[in-house]
Amino acid sequence: QRPRSQPWGRGGEAPEDGQTQSRPYEMTCVVVNFNNVGTTYGKRVLKDRVLHVGSMFHWEGVRRCVGHLTARLGLKVIGVIFENWRALDGPPDCMHEVQGVPADIQAMCERVEETPRISLSHQRSADDEMTIKMACRRNCRMMDNDNYRDWAKHHPDPEIRAFLKSSRQVLQMNYYFDSEFGRFETLDGNAEALDSARAASSSASSTAGSR
Repeated sequence: QRPRSQPWGRGGEAPEDGQTQSRPYEMTCVVVNFNNVGTTYGKRVLKDRVLHVGSMFHWEGVRRCVGHLTARLGLKVIGVIFENWRALDGPPDCMHEVQGVPADIQAMCERVEETPRISLSHQRSADDEMTIKMACRRNCRMMDNDNYRDWAKHHPDPEIRAFLKSSRQVLQMNYYFDSEFGRFETLDGNAEALDSARAASSSASSTAGSR
């Protein structure tokens, strides 16, 4: 049984806005926004071949993403997708609509969590919020090409704002698809800058823990 994550700060209280957290990062796990990945694949790789169906999402993008993260990078993947999701799968010349997460993708993940469909206008990005919150609770990586700047400024929970402001540079993973080959790749950035950010967070964590 895995140890439970330590709470924020001393006594488990939520941090003040902008305060860094004192838990170690969980760098072996990533929460992936499937909607963002599958839609990016459709727009960048399939392009006109999926325009006629009214949605750019295709499960092959998610399949390539999760395969890369698990087999090549050795990460544990937790997927996030809207419930009762209907989308295209299959090769470009034989695409078909499926409901739910394809079994082979489900098998590669630690788990897939479904986001409730909420009709209120301020809940249209509920899958983004769920991705952020699941990463926050685990203090682990998250994958989404959205920059989450608005969430960091305006989320009503100070814990979420603090998490994004202090940890996003280290924990958020970005990616791209090569439009010619359809290959999925992570964008890893400048290693020296990332190491500096990790070191700064580690130092802050040590200071908080010694108080």
